[in-house]
Amino acid sequence: MSLANRLDDFIKQNETEVFIEAEGRPGRLKNFYSEYNAKYSPTISNATGATGGIIVLEEDANKWGLELRLYLNHKPDFVQVTKTATYRNDYPYRINDTKLIQELFDLGYRIGLNRV
Repeated sequence: MSLANRLDDFIKQNETEVFIEAEGRPGRLKNFYSEYNAKYSPTISNATGATGGIIVLEEDANKWGLELRLYLNHKPDFVQVTKTATYRNDYPYRINDTKLIQELFDLGYRIGLNRV
């Protein structure tokens, strides 16, 4: 079983909702939108905004790549999790793993709020 499938099972057993967020510079997000919107719906853009899961940084921000974050209420013990209180106060845990979260998209998860 893949790590994404394990996480999906964990979420379905322990959560009522999770939140996925994308953060990046406008140029990098534009490429991400093209890839994401070609495969999934609803579509996303800069207009989706932070409440919808999109954090648009300044073009000169000191970050080069795309960051995907999964926020959870429960802590899985089989993947690296960060305790968080700064970004999304209503979720105490966060997973910062772009590849893993991209695999969750293929399992039906989307940017923004995901109710299970």
